[in-house]
Amino acid sequence: MNPQIIIPGPDALPLPAPEFLLQLLLQLTFLMHLLAMNAMLGGLLITLYARLKGGGDQDPWTQLADAIAKVSPSLVAATVTLGVAPLLFVQVLYGQFLFTSSILMGWGWFSVVVLLIFAYYGTYLQSFKGHALGGGRTPLLALTVILFLWVGFMFTNNTSLMLSPQKWAAMYFADARGLHLNLGDPQLWPRFLHMVLAAVAVAGLMLAWWGRSRLGRGDDSGAFMIGTGIGAFTWFTLVNILFGLWYFLAQPGRVRKLFMGGDATATALFGVGFVIGIVLVVIGFMLRKQGSQARLWPVSVLVLVQMVTMIMIRAEVRSGSLALHYHPETVAVQPQVLNLTIFTVLLLGGIAVLVWMIRQLYVAWER
Repeated sequence: MNPQIIIPGPDALPLPAPEFLLQLLLQLTFLMHLLAMNAMLGGLLITLYARLKGGGDQDPWTQLADAIAKVSPSLVAATVTLGVAPLLFVQVLYGQFLFTSSILMGWGWFSVVVLLIFAYYGTYLQSFKGHALGGGRTPLLALTVILFLWVGFMFTNNTSLMLSPQKWAAMYFADARGLHLNLGDPQLWPRFLHMVLAAVAVAGLMLAWWGRSRLGRGDDSGAFMIGTGIGAFTWFTLVNILFGLWYFLAQPGRVRKLFMGGDATATALFGVGFVIGIVLVVIGFMLRKQGSQARLWPVSVLVLVQMVTMIMIRAEVRSGSLALHYHPETVAVQPQVLNLTIFTVLLLGGIAVLVWMIRQLYVAWER
């Protein structure tokens, strides 16, 4: 059979809100998920490094690993919970693409749920039974990190494969058992590694804030947290600029052109993102010289702006990749005003509760 582009039709149900509003909610909820995911995954990678580098119980690296391990289960819960909404919005907007790629990599996609449960349990063992694990603590942590990286890798496979409808027919007719991954895509690895490196950088900045809080209470371990966090933020941001360029060069030609003058919005976002990345590295090295006296607010605001910029660039890549196949203007819209109102109220209430929970956890962790 001659492979051809076969794309299922969109859902027969009308969109429950205008497409631009659903896109806005997708980006907003994804930002919230990203903040939690960066803290969780980046924090676990920093914990593994600290565990490998640490010595006895009084070693600052060991104490750092113990401190992060204590909060890891809560970070996993926040990551999973905040990831539900953006996934649902992607399904509403791009269901015909996401469901197809999910079927093609079915067993890998199913593995996410199973392995996520084991990884989650691994963080609980580290948090509550860490010392009892003895010499098995570090290997278990390494396995837990690998499981979370696998989960992220599966998501990257799916969200990149959904952008390549031209591959679907050949994959399916070659093997319909759901064993495919998107390993032949040149953008797969830079996309995945770009996200992982960013997670460590953002987690490093969060660690610096944690250290600032401890130092303010007279706990000298806060200075070590600040130095370690700023160091991780600076170096991983620097390296990630190179991976970001790799990710850009791996894009199809038609998508690259959008960011090189083909589309004003995409070009402006690319320019802003690149400049902010350079500025963050410069500020990072300045903060390292300031040590425990480093001012964290300006760089934190800039990081948040950069995260929003990267999310918008990600949306432009998706839009450019699916431009020939995705036509939202042809999909019927039937606004569900009552449901949208309820969602808005619950979203605002959820954010308020989340802020309250973070405050309560913060108070509990600092005792």
